[in-house]
Amino acid sequence: MQISLNGKWQVYDNEKEFEFEGNVPGTVQGDLVDLKLMPHPYIGKNEGLFKRLEWKDWVYEKSFNIDDIDQGKRYDLVLEGVDTLANIYINDQYVGKTEDMFIEYRFNVKKYLKVGENSIKVEILSPIDFPKRLEKNYGKLHAGEETARVYIRKAQYSYGWDWGARIATSGIYRNIYIDSYKDGRIFGSTAYLEDLNGKVTFTGYADIDTDKLEDYHVEVSLNDSLTFSLPVFRSNEGFKFKETKTIEDIKLWYPHDLGESYLYKVGFKLKRNNEEIYSEEKKIGFRIVRVIRENDGEGESFIFEINGKKIFAKGANWIPAENILSWLKGSDYEKLIQMAKDANMNMLRVWGGGLYEDPTFYNICNEVGILVWQDFMFACAEYPDHIEWFRKLANEEVKQNVIKLRHHPSIVLWCGNNENNWGFEEWDYKIKVDGKNLGNRLYLEDFPKICSDEDPSRLYWPSSPYGGIKANSNQAGDRHVWEIWSGWQDFKHYPKDTSKFVSEFGFQAAPDPQTIDYFALAKEMDIFSKVMLNHNKQVEGPERLLKFINNHYGLVNNFDSIIYLTQLNQAEAIKTGVEHWRSRKYKTAGTLYWQINDSWPVFSWASIDYFKRPKGLYFYTKRFYNPVLPIAKIKDDKIVVSIINDGNSLKADLEFQLWSLDGNLIDKKSYAELYISEDTVITIDNICAKDFEINNTIAFLRIKQNGKTIIENHELFADLRINRLNDPEIFYKKDGDSLILECKKPALGVNIRVDGENFTEDNFFALFPNNSRILKNVVGEISIKSAYDFI
Repeated sequence: MQISLNGKWQVYDNEKEFEFEGNVPGTVQGDLVDLKLMPHPYIGKNEGLFKRLEWKDWVYEKSFNIDDIDQGKRYDLVLEGVDTLANIYINDQYVGKTEDMFIEYRFNVKKYLKVGENSIKVEILSPIDFPKRLEKNYGKLHAGEETARVYIRKAQYSYGWDWGARIATSGIYRNIYIDSYKDGRIFGSTAYLEDLNGKVTFTGYADIDTDKLEDYHVEVSLNDSLTFSLPVFRSNEGFKFKETKTIEDIKLWYPHDLGESYLYKVGFKLKRNNEEIYSEEKKIGFRIVRVIRENDGEGESFIFEINGKKIFAKGANWIPAENILSWLKGSDYEKLIQMAKDANMNMLRVWGGGLYEDPTFYNICNEVGILVWQDFMFACAEYPDHIEWFRKLANEEVKQNVIKLRHHPSIVLWCGNNENNWGFEEWDYKIKVDGKNLGNRLYLEDFPKICSDEDPSRLYWPSSPYGGIKANSNQAGDRHVWEIWSGWQDFKHYPKDTSKFVSEFGFQAAPDPQTIDYFALAKEMDIFSKVMLNHNKQVEGPERLLKFINNHYGLVNNFDSIIYLTQLNQAEAIKTGVEHWRSRKYKTAGTLYWQINDSWPVFSWASIDYFKRPKGLYFYTKRFYNPVLPIAKIKDDKIVVSIINDGNSLKADLEFQLWSLDGNLIDKKSYAELYISEDTVITIDNICAKDFEINNTIAFLRIKQNGKTIIENHELFADLRINRLNDPEIFYKKDGDSLILECKKPALGVNIRVDGENFTEDNFFALFPNNSRILKNVVGEISIKSAYDFI
């Protein structure tokens, strides 16, 4: 039985500046805005007004009733997530403290409770004052702008990032309740596949207060039918249950592009003398995941394999979808993850500066078949693991989260940190204690053992990037390709890269124009206005945006043009990288661009902005991550026409057209009834490029099957600084809810807006003469523009 303590609480700060009725789950900052006691931090420069709140302590108080106290039961106060440092009192008696935002805390509170009215108080300490004092005591470490963040186990992005606001929240951000049960409980129940013949290991922990283990067993059921009993035994880690069974005709779980993402309903019931006293029920998918790391002729491969099938990882990095977590709802996860799947993504990387996500995130990934690369929450810093209390706390955090999350089939890899080992080698992270970089005791010693002990079903990887002769090597492991964009190199350099698995790369762009309208006034619509600079957190971010659009489109000054062209340029950049790396499969075996989502309205690398408005990159993603993709690239004075196929073998027709910018069809080729083998890249033709004025052209490619178009693509060969786009003279007609588009000259980045919003089914595409485009379900006021209108 659970007694929920969620709901309304009385909240006030230590100076009594604010006193209000707040929400649990919730955050102080979220409540202050919702109650209009503080302005919205995402508008204008209001973010800066919230920094002073970091120095406050906050008190949450609530009364609750207990009708009866059963002396034969245990009563645990459970806090699933407190942000972050807190002292807890029940009926004015000290219960305990929380020290880590990512740990679920459980306290036996039976002796503090009474029948009738009870009170609970949670004192939350300042998330900056205590870390600053620890830093003064232990010393300053490398950690970016806010160096004290390494001394508190709180979501690191809340202290600001190069895409995120600085809003260091406080609150009880997840559920709080009293868990009442008799004799014992189970937790961390899971099941994992040992081999493809159906051998499954069922395991978990039991929390019981007895030496009579023979009285206890765990009953396991699959889909409410097959049941069997497992004994509880004592181990070095406590009481456990663990046994391997063979499941006949087992159904496997696959990511959505390899097969069905089948989930079993698995029940775990703790029984004492056949009386049920506690239970867990989980949806579990059975799969075997491994990473193939072997010599591939140019280094060591890094290929994910699910149930014996190789998969090219196509996806993006996931950051927390909100700076103020109490504003994040289950529907937000549903929307964003479905958008990822609709864009043909099969993997998301949960980045290590955020948080172990809400269960909703993993449950949806399980259901829709999205793989998850899971970082542990250590990012871009030296961490003081030479201090005993910190090392113990970090290990407790990782162990608890591995146990909590290990039943999710979508998670395919645990990763120790984000970029810290890269920092040890190539940045200024040079402090060592006893010859060890700060953090490596965790990443290279403690975390591997925790993962091996608690979850042998997945690979543990020490860092991202990691592998080879150095952490960010292109010869092994995963790599972050940031010399392009952050290092001021243009995206035309992507085809030179030979990384084995690209887990970060990106190009920045503006959010949707309507998103900018939300946070800025008309007079602030300037790329270097104070408000606009506050909504681009990268040092010299606006300068890079202007450099790269001027590189490709000529000098641009108009604000609306800058907004549109940064999106088009971002899309063309990531397209260039992805198509190059996909053409190398499996020499390169994955591309996870930075990033899919935003935590507030901002100029960033995201393909979907804070309000879930898709940018140009999102629509490009749908095409360049399509399972079957035709591409055309210049190599050695030839146009190399290829087809990438990530799916089953098929027969199809390919069309290739080469157009001049002024609307002349220069070359046209058709390739009928091509046999395209499964999971392969094939070269279709090598066309001599010397015969054409190639820097004045754009190619159109289309694959059809049984006369039906399955994918279209383009390749821009033209240098638009020298050879300007012509007016494409786009015209359209409506046929019911269908919109039929045509043009007289090639159009790049055709942008369809309906009632002011991007048309979500298809957008930012290239349009060619004599090749109409039909969009369905177009209802509302239509606006059509292309790159020509902005250059």
